[in-house]
Amino acid sequence: MKAIASSLIIVATMAACAPEVKIVSVEPSTANFTDRGQQTKIVAKTLDLTGEEIAGVPISFRSDNTAVVEVSSDGYARPVASGSAMIVASTDTGKQGQVFVKVCLPEKIACVPQDVLNLRVGTASPLKCELKNCRDETVQGTLEYIEDSKDMVFKDGDNTFVGKVVGNTKVTVKGGGLEKVVSVVIGEQIFAPGMGPGSGGGGGGGMSNEEQRNKDPYDEGGGGQFNHILKNMKM
Repeated sequence: MKAIASSLIIVATMAACAPEVKIVSVEPSTANFTDRGQQTKIVAKTLDLTGEEIAGVPISFRSDNTAVVEVSSDGYARPVASGSAMIVASTDTGKQGQVFVKVCLPEKIACVPQDVLNLRVGTASPLKCELKNCRDETVQGTLEYIEDSKDMVFKDGDNTFVGKVVGNTKVTVKGGGLEKVVSVVIGEQIFAPGMGPGSGGGGGGGMSNEEQRNKDPYDEGGGGQFNHILKNMKM
């Protein structure tokens, strides 16, 4: 019995002598997210009254606004949506450290022209797009331009498009976790004098209007009203 009593006294004495957590220190104290792919590691330390670290104290993490930022059990924070939130690192005894988080992500893709790109067969026009954040500021980011039908329109350079045939199609712009669809309307080529059907440039020969309408406009064998354009188009 005396041995047991002595052991209990020793344990109680050690517990009484254990340093008390007074501060939970967190780094960084603030975090800013501008991209959906970012993440930040929150490092939390427990300190005594003198500022010395106390090792081995369990720390849990939580976000007070998970709609804006989420945090894993080991302290990795990642953005969800634009806004502000607080990440709290706490001990079982209620001591806490806080990280103030601001999130301003890309919110939209703005293009010129905004919704409809008008082209004519064989002519080129630029489609210039950029990412805009929650403050409507232009932010850096790679944009991908994807033609819905390369048989109707093709990309000549980074963001210049050339019409191939009359009709409607679209270009999808992707970047920053967002996408925007721009309609493409392709009209007939407006011919300069000497280039229209029946001229040497158009290869129309002496065709009647009805024959010209029924002719394949891209018949490279001659007679197609657009066949002269094909020689100058970058296919």
